[in-house]
Amino acid sequence: MNLETESLVKKARLGNDEAFYELIQRRKELLYRTAYAYVKNRDDALDIVSDTVYKAYRSLRKLKEPAFFNTWLTRILINCSLDHLRRRKRAIPLKELAGIPGQTKDFSEELDLHRAIDKLDHRCRTVIILKYLHDLTIREVAEIMQCPQGTVKTYLHKALNSLRIELKEDWPE
Repeated sequence: MNLETESLVKKARLGNDEAFYELIQRRKELLYRTAYAYVKNRDDALDIVSDTVYKAYRSLRKLKEPAFFNTWLTRILINCSLDHLRRRKRAIPLKELAGIPGQTKDFSEELDLHRAIDKLDHRCRTVIILKYLHDLTIREVAEIMQCPQGTVKTYLHKALNSLRIELKEDWPE
């Protein structure tokens, strides 16, 4: 985290709403994409981001170390996403997958990948999303998930093996 961001976090913790707004503006796209990766629905993803921002705003003073703001915010988002999924426990209509943000591959390949990721248990899915969507290191993923790095590596290995089997492809390690 850079010094400017840390400064904004410190100001926001002291009650500066504009600083908090700026922090959220810098992360809003990534927050949305992460929520969307969980729920595959634009409206639900926006609701999750909204809940996340609200919860972060309400508990910002509890954040002990400004340098961990992004990790802390991501953890709140993941918890909101998982809570939402537990509440809904519904099938995702295939038509909702058509508007996936950042779509770069053929739709059928993208659809197969998202189906395979959805079949993973929530811990493996979280590791895949954080590692590949957020481009985080194993250490950073471990901090967010509040578990040892070895556990994250185990989840990642399990997830990649499951995806290989599900997609019947030989992916490089």
